[in-house]
Amino acid sequence: MMNMYTAPKYRRKSVAYHTLELLTEEAKKRNMSYIWLGATDMGRSLYERYGFVKMNDEMILPQECL
Repeated sequence: MMNMYTAPKYRRKSVAYHTLELLTEEAKKRNMSYIWLGATDMGRSLYERYGFVKMNDEMILPQECL
């Protein structure tokens, strides 16, 4: 996943979380091993709550979380 942005008026309404749900469901269907992404400081807490783990400047959602 390269970039994900939520417009300010839609923040704090679970839009980004539900988008992650859709993306991970698609990753499961495609038997992907993991999802890797770059995360800004603003988005990092969302990804961590979802199960992503920090790796250097990137984050990864391991297969056991898919």
